[in-house]
Amino acid sequence: MITNYLAHRPIVPPSAFVATSASVVGKVTLGDDVNVWYGVVIRGDVNDISIGSRTNVQDNVVIHVADKYPCVIGEGVTIGHGAIVHACTIEDNVLVGMGAIVLDGAHVEKNVIIGAGTLIPPGKRIPAGSLVVGSPGKVVRELTEEEITSLEHSAEKYVALSKSYKTNE
Repeated sequence: MITNYLAHRPIVPPSAFVATSASVVGKVTLGDDVNVWYGVVIRGDVNDISIGSRTNVQDNVVIHVADKYPCVIGEGVTIGHGAIVHACTIEDNVLVGMGAIVLDGAHVEKNVIIGAGTLIPPGKRIPAGSLVVGSPGKVVRELTEEEITSLEHSAEKYVALSKSYKTNE
């Protein structure tokens, strides 16, 4: 469901896929080929949310903002099932693992894997090319070139999958 909040209507390009049970509300801008899956809530009420092209937001994710911080998500990002992304910045080509939580003012640089269930605390900066796990999240090593390439393929696969769903609408 795409819903206004006050005078703000989400911007959703024709190439984007928003599942029937997802909610996209208010000051939200989706890029081309963004796919928003079942049970997702993206709520841009007290600040802006922007999601870059080819990003996939998987089932039951919550994306929200704070007065002080918008939420900026780059291109080719995979946000795994049940994750919470709150008032933070996530650069391009990042995997936010299932059930992970990224909190206010955190900044995740490009080409990062945040492991399933990881907590990124408020204001934490995660350097490019890192694998982060734990609660609180800690960098455990640098990503391999193979892992970085797999991040790109994940986004491509979800774009293709979303197009197959769009043909059934």
